[in-house]
Amino acid sequence: MFVRELNNVVGIVTGASRGVGPHIAEHLARAGVRLALVARSEEGLRATAERIGRHGHKPLVVPADISDEKAQRRIVETVLSELGPPGLLVNNAGIECITRFQDASIEDIRKVLLVNLFGAEAMTRLVLPHMLDAGRGHVVNIGSVGGRTAYPYATINSSAKHGLVGFTWSLREELRGTGVGVSAVYPTLIADVGISAGWQAGRRPPMLGRVGPDEVARAVLKCIRENRVEITVAPVMEKVADVVSALSPRLTAWIARNGGIYSYLRKVADAQATSQ
Repeated sequence: MFVRELNNVVGIVTGASRGVGPHIAEHLARAGVRLALVARSEEGLRATAERIGRHGHKPLVVPADISDEKAQRRIVETVLSELGPPGLLVNNAGIECITRFQDASIEDIRKVLLVNLFGAEAMTRLVLPHMLDAGRGHVVNIGSVGGRTAYPYATINSSAKHGLVGFTWSLREELRGTGVGVSAVYPTLIADVGISAGWQAGRRPPMLGRVGPDEVARAVLKCIRENRVEITVAPVMEKVADVVSALSPRLTAWIARNGGIYSYLRKVADAQATSQ
């Protein structure tokens, strides 16, 4: 059976120190999940732990870099020792690089792919045997609308998030009938937290909406409880564009190009290059 009752389920949330991570962790804590919080910043993790500790179980803080293989194994071993077998994994950790692709360094490419895609797949591989043994569990990958459509000037990020789409759908089918579910949540730009909150590129195009971090967190819970394969968290017009993109990527790109989205992203990339 799938994980629908979350009380006392052991869960791991990566990228839990900042951005949307603390919001996801807080919603899971309210549902009774016994959480392990993972990120590189111990200070940020302790702030998240203090924030959500009042909702129930005291979270386990595990400072680690999920792009590192030894750290990945240490995370899972620590969770097994301190909390027990994980029944939930939220692959939320991510870094972004907004730039013209020709200006990106090899290290930029390596870092984004290692954290955003390799880290998610490797962590899933490590927790999956425990879920299969229990006959229940759920993995949620935090993707992006940029992983479903063209997203110029965030090309490295987009390629990693496109990879998460394929990973989610492929693994979900592979695990069908095992009791382990796999889902993806695709938010658009997130207001107030995350990298886009600090973008300085003038007026944002009306077509490029934003959503609140708690909307993303609620979508995570919905995926788990209803075993949904994916949820796009975006204003209505962007949800429509998401559907259209599956049918005609060229049409979606034309709309985004003429709606000022691509020129806005170019300004973001140029502004970031100037500030460095």
